[in-house]
Amino acid sequence: MEIKTAFDIINRKVEAVLLDKGYTRQYVVDTYSEMTALYTGDIAYSVVYYTEKKRIVLRTCPMADGEPDNSWKTIATWLLDEEVDGVKEAENIGNDFAETITGPKQIAAQQRRRAKKENGEQTNDPLFFANRMVAFLPDLRDEVAFEKAHYASFRGITFADEKILPLFVSYVGSQGAKNLEKMSKTLSDLYDAGDLDVKGIITYILLNGIDDDEKFEALIGQFTKEQKKIAKASRNLRGKKIKPEKPKKPKKYMADTLNTLAERRAQYNK
Repeated sequence: MEIKTAFDIINRKVEAVLLDKGYTRQYVVDTYSEMTALYTGDIAYSVVYYTEKKRIVLRTCPMADGEPDNSWKTIATWLLDEEVDGVKEAENIGNDFAETITGPKQIAAQQRRRAKKENGEQTNDPLFFANRMVAFLPDLRDEVAFEKAHYASFRGITFADEKILPLFVSYVGSQGAKNLEKMSKTLSDLYDAGDLDVKGIITYILLNGIDDDEKFEALIGQFTKEQKKIAKASRNLRGKKIKPEKPKKPKKYMADTLNTLAERRAQYNK
């Protein structure tokens, strides 16, 4: 689906909420690198799509003298790729943006979920990753909703191990080269934008859950050179027991964590 079409779908949902609140959409000239929709009222909101990063964000800032003061703060962010995403994904993003605007509780929850900023932009957490995987694994949608409803915080590693992994393995086993290429590209983008938990989920849990070496190679086909290096190094840990190093507590903690993940991994390989 063309990005312009997706952008319009998302903004129809945002606009419906803001017009009802008395906001006005302002004319903004799009550039090669950005598409922008600006809304002004008590405060300003803008929906911006960054072409090169394939990322769409919802931002807000105060008004000053009838104009946005440009101290923009991002309150929601999604990856959006015309080669992968369709109408359903655009509608999901639009609904998320609309819900973020309508409820202060939702805004606070999303702000708490954001990882620390990196180079002025926010990294994405396991919940963001799980939501993004719904595009490939539709059955995951109900699992995400259940997790959010029954736990105070999103259990990223546990959720990936117990809910995402089985669906991921099934999907990879049933798909051809074209869809695996799309999955590879998405995983690469999510790895690049993700926090440390997301990076670990992709390399250690999901990719290591694939027994077929050809499928594994297909899944890292669109990775960067550095990402491939990390994925292959992680694959070498499959089935291995990692003993903690007693003299150095930080390494002991890291080794214990890998050891726990390895035990979980072994359960799925039985």
